[in-house]
Amino acid sequence: MGRKSIITLPQTNQILMTIGEQIKLTRLRRKLSSELVSQHVGISRATL
Repeated sequence: MGRKSIITLPQTNQILMTIGEQIKLTRLRRKLSSELVSQHVGISRATL
C-alpha cells in the first residue's frame, strides 16, 4: 500500500518549513542527534 500525498497551501507549506528549520537549529544548538530527538518525542527519524 503506497503513501498518500498531502496537498498543502503555499502559506501552510512555508509555516511547516519554518517549524522544521527551527527544530533543526535548536537541535544543533543543543548538540543533540536527530536520532535522540526523534526517540524522545516518539517519532521516527525520517518523520523528524
